[in-house]
Amino acid sequence: MEITTSSIRELAWRCEEFLDERAEPLTVSYPGSLALCILDAIFATGSHPKAVDNVVDRYIARHRRDDGAKSLRYSIAAAGGADIWARSEIHNLKPASTHSGAVLKAEVVDRATRLMADHGIDTVDDLLSAVGDEPSSGHGANEVARRWRDLPSQSSGTSWRNLLVLAESTHFEIDRGVVNYVAEVAPHFGEVDSEYALGTIAAAADLLGVDDRVAKRIVWQVSHRRILSKRTQEDLFLHRHAAEWSEPSDAGAVDGSADVFDDEDESEALAREREAEFHLGSVRSLPELMPVPQPVPDERGPAPF
Repeated sequence: MEITTSSIRELAWRCEEFLDERAEPLTVSYPGSLALCILDAIFATGSHPKAVDNVVDRYIARHRRDDGAKSLRYSIAAAGGADIWARSEIHNLKPASTHSGAVLKAEVVDRATRLMADHGIDTVDDLLSAVGDEPSSGHGANEVARRWRDLPSQSSGTSWRNLLVLAESTHFEIDRGVVNYVAEVAPHFGEVDSEYALGTIAAAADLLGVDDRVAKRIVWQVSHRRILSKRTQEDLFLHRHAAEWSEPSDAGAVDGSADVFDDEDESEALAREREAEFHLGSVRSLPELMPVPQPVPDERGPAPF
């Protein structure tokens, strides 16, 4: 499966937005709190990121940032059950699905905490130890993952994978959402599959100089709309125009390797991109730069009449 230079650079550009000046990811994670991981994982599906942030913030305001699954379960029980807890503590009555009679997401959270208790899991470390690298479905699926997918409206496994990403697990399972995102931002002539998507993510991480787990977390959360891009259509236009100047051809197709970038010095590529932006800016401001025609004095002297 060939991975093109342009595809890698495009994905890297998208991921770069979610890295700070120290190349640390601007993603969402709670490696010190399984309670927050569970809350975020379940409420994130089908919700705007701000709504999820509100749920997490309201929980933290009443409890702690490092709560485990047990503390979350006690919080729900102390309120009088999931329904009352949803109304009085997190102020969110969103159902787990759009189907008639669907239970509240708060009820799914409560059942998830009981599931964790059944397996002796209270902390993020407990969860990661219990899961390991076992898949969440199919032959050899992890028992905790299977039980999680049996929770109301969680059979797709999206919220389970959310949970692992939020817990910063090294185990990463690609899904259709990730494949579609890579196909959209890093187009490939042919059907994009899991192998191509994972290879492109790894190559983009290498280009950015970050661990591929960081790039995977970014791609997962962007593709599932847990974090949103602030770039505008003009930003995208400028980027693509600059890319056309810096990369006149895409002959450097690679087969699962990021070494393709060795064929051009990084400073040269940057210079070309700046040149492209300069030309684009010049074209856009051309009417302002054009001189206004001035009358030419008549050297023949005044008219005889």
